[in-house]
Amino acid sequence: MNKIPTTVEAQIRTRARNLPIHKCFLNDDWEKTQMANIMITRKHTNGNITMGNYLVDLKLRGVKDCTYKFNESPLRMDEMLERFDWLEECDYNLAHNIIYAGLEFAEDYGFAPHKNFKAAQYILDEDTDEIPVIEIPLGNDGTPVLEVPFGETGQHEITILNKTAGHNYRVVFFDKEGKPSILNRPYMEILNDILDTSINDYMKKCGNHTSDTEIQVLIDLFYIAIGFTEEEKEHIDNVYDSIAKDTRLTMTYTPEYDYEEELKPSLNFFLDGKIEDAIAESRKLISKYPEEPLLWDIFINNLSIDSDLIDEEVMKEAYSLFPDHPSIKAWYAEWLAQENRADEVLALFNHIPGLDALTTDNTFISFNALTSFCFAYAKSWLDKEDVLRAEPYYQLIVRLSLDFRIGLDIQNLVTEMKREKINELNNAKMFDSNEETEI
Repeated sequence: MNKIPTTVEAQIRTRARNLPIHKCFLNDDWEKTQMANIMITRKHTNGNITMGNYLVDLKLRGVKDCTYKFNESPLRMDEMLERFDWLEECDYNLAHNIIYAGLEFAEDYGFAPHKNFKAAQYILDEDTDEIPVIEIPLGNDGTPVLEVPFGETGQHEITILNKTAGHNYRVVFFDKEGKPSILNRPYMEILNDILDTSINDYMKKCGNHTSDTEIQVLIDLFYIAIGFTEEEKEHIDNVYDSIAKDTRLTMTYTPEYDYEEELKPSLNFFLDGKIEDAIAESRKLISKYPEEPLLWDIFINNLSIDSDLIDEEVMKEAYSLFPDHPSIKAWYAEWLAQENRADEVLALFNHIPGLDALTTDNTFISFNALTSFCFAYAKSWLDKEDVLRAEPYYQLIVRLSLDFRIGLDIQNLVTEMKREKINELNNAKMFDSNEETEI
C-alpha cells in the first residue's frame, strides 16, 4: 500500500504539478532592479490555493529566498497580494523563465538556490522544451554582480567567484542607508582611465565618490613617483616581467587520469557548507590515489574558501609528501606567511625572486601556485616592512586580480604603508595646488 504523503513538502512534491496553474504575479520593475518577486499559484478542485513565492536575484544569486504554502484558503493569497501591492499579474511563461534563468546563472558561478527550492520547484512546471524560451537579462550584460550588505565583507562569495568567474565580476558594497557606496571597478581599468587622462581630470570627474580601489591606485601612482629611485623601479619591473612572462604559466597540463566525476561529491559538499563530509570525501580520494599531488592541490584549494580550515597538520602532511611540487610548495609558503613566519618563507624560496623559487623544472605552474607564491612573498617582505621587495608581488596581485584569500589584506597593508610614507614626505599634491595635501 502506498503511503499518503503527510508533510507539506511531500504533498507539494507529489501533487502540486497535477494542479492547474491559477494566477502568477511579478513586480513590474524586475528588469530595472534585476530582483524579481514572483508568486506562482495553483488551484485545487475545492477552490483552495497552493502557492510558491520566489525572490530571484538576476545579478548573481538566483533563487535567493523561497517560501511555499499548500492547500490554503484563497483568502491567504488575497492577504499576501494586499501586503505586496506592487505585484502585478503576469504570464506563467515569463515567471518560469525568470526563475530558471536566474537559477542556471547562479549555478554557473557556484551558488545554489535557497534550501526551500527543493520542494518549491514542484510548484513550477518541469523545465522542458515545451516551455517557450524568453530571453532574460542577467548580471551586468552577462557579468555577475555580487551585492554586499553593510557590515558584511562578502569574502566567502568573492572566493567562490574567483574560482568560477575568472575574476570577471563586479562587487557592490552598500552603506548604512542601503545605498550602493563602492563599485569594485578592477584596478587595471581604473589605472588605464587615469593614464588616459590625468590625475587632476580623473579626480574632478570622481568628485566626492572616490572608491577604495581608486584611492589605492592614486596612492600607488604617487608612491611610484616619489618612493622609488629609477634603479629601484627598474628592479621592480624586471622581477614583475620575469614572473608575468614566465612560459611555464601558459603551458597546458593534462593529468594522467580524469578525476572530474570522482571529485564532484566532495566539491558539492564544500559548496553546500557540509565541511566534515567534504573533508571525508577528499581524504577518501587522496587515499585511493596516494601518488597524485593534484588531489592535494584541489583539496587545499577547496579548504581555502575558509582559511580557518587549513591547519598545520594538513599543510605539513601535504608538503612532506610532495615538497618539490610547485603548487604544494606554494600552498605551504602561503600558509607559513599567514602564520607570520616570514623567515621560513624566505628560506623555503631561498630568496629567489622568480618562479624558479617553486621549481627549476620546465613544467606547468598553475594560477593557484602563482597566487600563493605572490601572496607568500609579498606578505613576508611586508612583515619586514620592506615595500621595495614586496612591490613586484603586490603589482602582480593587483594587476592580475589575485585579490582573494590574503590578497586583500596585503593590498590594505601596502596602501597604508605608502600613505604614511607619502604624508611623511608631504608631497601628495592631488590637485596641482600649492597647498600641502594629505592622503
